[in-house]
Amino acid sequence: MATDVREFLESYDLYTRFRPHHSVWWNGDWPQVVEVLCRACGAKRSHRVWPSKVAGFTLDWGVYMLHGACEHCGTDGVIFWVEVNQREGWMQKAGQLPALAEASAQQRGLQPARSA
Repeated sequence: MATDVREFLESYDLYTRFRPHHSVWWNGDWPQVVEVLCRACGAKRSHRVWPSKVAGFTLDWGVYMLHGACEHCGTDGVIFWVEVNQREGWMQKAGQLPALAEASAQQRGLQPARSA
């Protein structure tokens, strides 16, 4: 179970709700760097990410996009779409590129399943 937003981004599957166990659960700050697989380097690397709110359903419920590039090669990137509901105290990934399963398969030297 993740203890902070960075760990949530690095490890949670899509649509799995993250509910931090803090009295003030999220102050609106996103991590500056996440460690995810770089497809160009073939290794887990630091990616500097920049957030932007792409949809706001209400003042305390919306979707954010975080995107960034590998700090080692600058070639590969990562994108997260995260739904945040501050009123209810949770967030969940609505999308991720490359997909967490694809990154996991690539680390093991496997090809991820492709749809026809």
